[in-house]
Amino acid sequence: MATKDEIRRRVELADAERSTRRLATAELVGELAQRRINLAAELQEVDAKLGDLITETEDVMSLPELASFTDLPVDELAEWAAARKPRRGRKKRPNMRQPRSGNSSDQRKPDPQEVPSVVGIGPQALRPDSVQ
Repeated sequence: MATKDEIRRRVELADAERSTRRLATAELVGELAQRRINLAAELQEVDAKLGDLITETEDVMSLPELASFTDLPVDELAEWAAARKPRRGRKKRPNMRQPRSGNSSDQRKPDPQEVPSVVGIGPQALRPDSVQ
């Protein structure tokens, strides 16, 4: 049987190997994630340039014609072009509601005489007439 010291040494060795692997994995994931972020930004920049170029030359070359020259699908060219076209602003719908005068605390509160009172009504009021 292993002594306490031997068990401790084995556990520390196993933990050291595990920690080394964990550290290496975390570092590699961090590096790859940063690389992915950089590549995504670069790809977005390339897409924007493609879209600008396609949009600028629509007057001299149609998308199908460009697709035939480049062997790129028309749909892909159209996506790049559409992403770069200026979008129209949203139309603001006219407000059809009449503006309220004052704030919500100024609204008319019902007169206590207009509101039916429920004070004094017990369970017997809920029974049919024949049971009372």
